[in-house]
Amino acid sequence: MALLASWLCAPAPSAQAPLSRDSVVDRLAQYAERFGHELQGIVARERYVQTIRATRGRPSLDADALTGQVLEERRLLSSLLLVHEAATPWQLHRDVLAVDDQPLADREDRLARLFGGPQAGTPAPAVIADESARYNLGRFVRNINIPTFPLIVIHPTRRERFRFRDRGHATVGGASVRLLTFEERGDSRTIRGTRGYDVVLRGSVAVDPLTGDIVRAAIEPRAHRLEPRLVVHFARVAGVALPVPVRLLESYWREGDETYVAGEATYDEFRRYGTDVGVPVVR
Repeated sequence: MALLASWLCAPAPSAQAPLSRDSVVDRLAQYAERFGHELQGIVARERYVQTIRATRGRPSLDADALTGQVLEERRLLSSLLLVHEAATPWQLHRDVLAVDDQPLADREDRLARLFGGPQAGTPAPAVIADESARYNLGRFVRNINIPTFPLIVIHPTRRERFRFRDRGHATVGGASVRLLTFEERGDSRTIRGTRGYDVVLRGSVAVDPLTGDIVRAAIEPRAHRLEPRLVVHFARVAGVALPVPVRLLESYWREGDETYVAGEATYDEFRRYGTDVGVPVVR
């Protein structure tokens, strides 16, 4: 009886200690590296709606609660080559198939110029980024409106550019997550404005505390009077080894303007692509 009583009264094992901030950042860096290698050659369908909206004063930049009369709208249907090069997984190619439900006539010519086989060489990252942004609505010139942009913050080759702070646990989409905020530091900037001025990146990353998977990333570049916001939601989908972007929300407003640009994109039909003289072809 004494042994049985002793067993019944034994203390329960202590709960697993939460990961340190540096451990969470390490896991995010590992995720970004794996994304580059395991998702190279993955294509997804993108359905993207951009709008120009009226506003009186500073609008709510909560992309989930956009307000203001819609003055102009553009609908884009695209095929995304998620990872162009494994070492830079944030770079992708947006192959726009249709604008406002009208198929593009020059699609094959554009792809042939970009991916015209070995004789053409690998297109420069800036060329791919600018080509992916050519149908953006509004007067704000931008090429960061891509769902893989958050990877540039968490990738190990960029880690020293950012200062991360632990904000504890939070709730995102009904799930408990670990929240980190970040801000770019030092003199070297990841992105620059069209006139060459520095743009400071800051924002937050929500992480699944059990798996280390990225759940959501919010990025708010700040330069002069422009106030952009980019939010990307990640989730697991069938047939893909890692969580992938499934929704992008964006907004851009300049202080003093009476309009702002907003957008929402969703991603599905993830699959591998085949090649025909280097041109991505969805199977």
